[in-house]
Amino acid sequence: MIRTTLLLAGCAAFALALGCTPKKEEAAAPAAAPDTASSSAPTSSAAAGPATAAAGQGQNAGTPVDGEATVTTPATAGVGSVIEVGWTGPGNSRDYIDLVPKGKTETSGEIGYAYTRDAIPVAKLRLPTSAGEYDVRYILDLGSERKVKATATVTVTAATATLQPPATATVGEPLSIQWTGPSGQGDYIDIVKSGVTETSGEITYAYTSAGNPAKFEAPGTAGDYDIRYLMEGPGGRKILAVSKLKIAAANATLEAPATAKKGEAFKVEWTGPKSTGDYVDLVKKGQTATSGEADYFYTGSSPSGELTAPEAGDFDIRYVLEAPGGRQILAKRSISVR
Repeated sequence: MIRTTLLLAGCAAFALALGCTPKKEEAAAPAAAPDTASSSAPTSSAAAGPATAAAGQGQNAGTPVDGEATVTTPATAGVGSVIEVGWTGPGNSRDYIDLVPKGKTETSGEIGYAYTRDAIPVAKLRLPTSAGEYDVRYILDLGSERKVKATATVTVTAATATLQPPATATVGEPLSIQWTGPSGQGDYIDIVKSGVTETSGEITYAYTSAGNPAKFEAPGTAGDYDIRYLMEGPGGRKILAVSKLKIAAANATLEAPATAKKGEAFKVEWTGPKSTGDYVDLVKKGQTATSGEADYFYTGSSPSGELTAPEAGDFDIRYVLEAPGGRQILAKRSISVR
């Protein structure tokens, strides 16, 4: 019998845009810019002459030409936020607006970018997850060479987050965790083994966009865990907050007859955590794998269920907890089929 398994996808299963390197081919296009606008309007310019978002924007689909350019950016913005960059310039088909560490002169290795052809009236750039000063630049692409035609500086400020988990929980128990934080595109809250510093391989997670509080099931193994707020953005993920959580073991019991006849249905009474997906199964005696059962029933809301005895032999009845991090056998008793 095939049983449907409830799984929580690891963070590696979802793809999050972290910035990119400008494509060199004319036919290629960058990833679509997030459509969330920065709360700050462009206020400063680092190029000669006044500039506004809608004025002086060339669109040249023919032979690339040189020309003056300007860029305007907010003076400051928070890590991971999206800013609007006003620009003017020749607008050659491969000209672009990029974001780089302050002082960078190379026209490659940018943190993020937007082609001018896709950036009318403004270019939208997502800021990195590390605070500091960055340059926003107009890059002229003549085919044979690139030139930095205008530069403006934006100061990226740090972000903070908080988490309010319970001090303790039981394996498989539903958890509701209040949080504060920037809640940028792709930000999430995860649960990992205590002391894990990698921003991958989490046991379970929830996107902040799913709501506050974040909702989880506690891991299926007792022990010490960290709950973390992770900000997603160009330059890599950043852990903004960590809180401790102790997961305690759960208990379960089983009551069933000591013997049954081949093909006979028999009643099993149970107690246990009743987490989503928990079940009682029947397996060959001594089997440790949590698959390949002869029969099973989900615990659901009823305190009892029925199993059917297969061929003659010795079997184990088991309560199996389904929870993030893997199944756990919480209780077991023997039955002989004659």
